[in-house]
Amino acid sequence: MPPRNADDRRVFAYLRKRGIAAQVIRQFMNSGSLYEDAVHHNCVFVGRDHTGQARYAGLRGTYDRDGKGFRGDVSGSDKNIGFAIPCDPVSDQVRVFEAPIDLMSYCTLHRSCCNAVALCGLYDGALRTYLRNNPQIKRIVLCLDMDTPGQETAEQLRKKYAEMGYEISQEKPRIGKDWNEYLQKGKHWKGTMN
Repeated sequence: MPPRNADDRRVFAYLRKRGIAAQVIRQFMNSGSLYEDAVHHNCVFVGRDHTGQARYAGLRGTYDRDGKGFRGDVSGSDKNIGFAIPCDPVSDQVRVFEAPIDLMSYCTLHRSCCNAVALCGLYDGALRTYLRNNPQIKRIVLCLDMDTPGQETAEQLRKKYAEMGYEISQEKPRIGKDWNEYLQKGKHWKGTMN
């Protein structure tokens, strides 16, 4: 894992600029799933295995130039472990996102999102692991990006997991290419999200 910065101010400010609610950011920081790295001040999105051990870390730069910020995985990360909300065993449903920021945007919009995993790309290894570790999950809600790669992957996953016996549905943002863009375009929400 990248060394942790003394504070998380830049990450907090960056995610607030992206429209993520302060309480959602704090929730992930308090759980140890999100922090600021000491060297480059990137967002570090931590994926943990079923024992709580960190096995994956995705990086997102806090400085965007024309919407093209740095993104990457920490060397040695296990792509079969995603950025996830710990599973609520009472629920039989999981929402699946491409990116941690989209998952956090969805949490901001809906104020609750019990079972969710971000694939940190379009590879479904993290979903397979989540399902294996949580056999009570019977329903999968695909919340992937609205661009061509996201929708092609959604269709592939729909077929694959339906054949495995899961109930599959899709939830799409009303506007924009992904959940963060939808959140940012809904300027009227920002006044109510602290």
